[in-house]
Amino acid sequence: MRRFLRSTRGRLVLFQVLMLGIASAVSAYAIYQLVSRPLVSASEDVLYGQWTTVAGGVALDADGTVSYRPGPLPATYGDPPVPVETVVYAKDGAVLAQTPRLSLQGADLRSQAQSALNSGGAYFDARDLRTGSPRRGYADQVVLGDQSNPVPVAVVVTKSTSDLELTLRRLLVTLVAGAILVVAVAGALAWVVVGRTLRPVRALSNTARAISEQELHRRVEVPTPDDEVGELKATFNQLLARLEQSFQGLRRFTADASHELRSPLALVRTEVDVALTRARRPEDYQRVLRNVQDEVEHMSRVIDQLLILAQADAGNLNLMRAEVDIADFVEETAARWQPVADARGVTLEVDAPATGVVEGDPVLLRTVIDNLVDNAIRYSPTLAPVTLTARRSDGEWLVEVADRGPGVPREMRERIFERFGRADSVRTRRGGGVGLGLALSAAVIQAHGGTLELVQEVGAGACFRIHLRASPAPAVSAVRASTP
Repeated sequence: MRRFLRSTRGRLVLFQVLMLGIASAVSAYAIYQLVSRPLVSASEDVLYGQWTTVAGGVALDADGTVSYRPGPLPATYGDPPVPVETVVYAKDGAVLAQTPRLSLQGADLRSQAQSALNSGGAYFDARDLRTGSPRRGYADQVVLGDQSNPVPVAVVVTKSTSDLELTLRRLLVTLVAGAILVVAVAGALAWVVVGRTLRPVRALSNTARAISEQELHRRVEVPTPDDEVGELKATFNQLLARLEQSFQGLRRFTADASHELRSPLALVRTEVDVALTRARRPEDYQRVLRNVQDEVEHMSRVIDQLLILAQADAGNLNLMRAEVDIADFVEETAARWQPVADARGVTLEVDAPATGVVEGDPVLLRTVIDNLVDNAIRYSPTLAPVTLTARRSDGEWLVEVADRGPGVPREMRERIFERFGRADSVRTRRGGGVGLGLALSAAVIQAHGGTLELVQEVGAGACFRIHLRASPAPAVSAVRASTP
């Protein structure tokens, strides 16, 4: 029973059975009252009609005796005639007149007569002396004589109600049996209907239980997408699609990260193994150590970027907020990268306002702008300009880094901000990048409450635009974006 109540199907069926049971009980009670009251009223009308007939025929004779002048008391009443029994009692309890056969004890009838003389008319129930069958009666007083010498007598009329009680008992049994049958049939139908309704949910549960990490491509059929179960299935399929996409991204990210860390480790091991094969000159060891240092710095940079991304994913990126002067921020970035641009034959152009303030982490914002400028210089052709622009628009600062390089291929634009989602394969390590810079930059800007987007026209290179909320504070209170 406990298992039945724990199941959704059991609770739904039990609720429906209880509601239908209550409704059936109320309906049965109402029907019983509607049928029984007219029958009981008709039976009481017979009693009262007989009492009225007898009361109208009872008279006080000249000698002071009471008699029923029409003759013997009638033993039936109505058409068709209904057998009745009548007794007329004097005030002292003496029987003045009666029908030939009485089914009740004299003491019982005398008691009802005395009550009528004392309290007035009333209906009562009794049992037959011989058969024990039910009878119903009516007793009331009749006052004979004049006001100066009244003579009260009691007229008691009874009739059998066996047929009436049998009819009512059969009606009650029929109503109860019908209610039980209706509830039972409805409960069985509810069990079947609810089971069929919940069958898709059970199938959905079985499918979800059977789907493993390698089977996220499976989907649940949605034959009726417009009902609640169909909507649940569609939502579950959407969840599976998101999980599949997340797992694919995780596998791709894990493979790329493993490869990105494995390659420098392999280089370090090769350099060390070669250096240890025989004794070498000091300058050879220095060269090996410099190569090892480069690869260690590369791995350290990858790990640092992955750590920042992990903190951003968990919402735990700790921002050391300060007011940053946007003009100094752009000018210092250009000055810092000017030697690199000169070495590659690229021109750096700056278009920044005289003043302006944003609130953010200077170190992380510098990391973002460095990533963007590094990419722009790396992919720009010789003598082509790289432009750094800062301007205010609708309560926010727009910082743009644009180049005149080949741009981002159309098929890569949707995943350019994914981890290791570079236009050139991560395994080529072209230009020394690891494919985390744009993902990290987007995460940092998002943590600042802004956005990073790719703005690109066909054949015009790539332009990355940073959106940051402007600070109302004056520029004189801003700190410089440079780090010690």
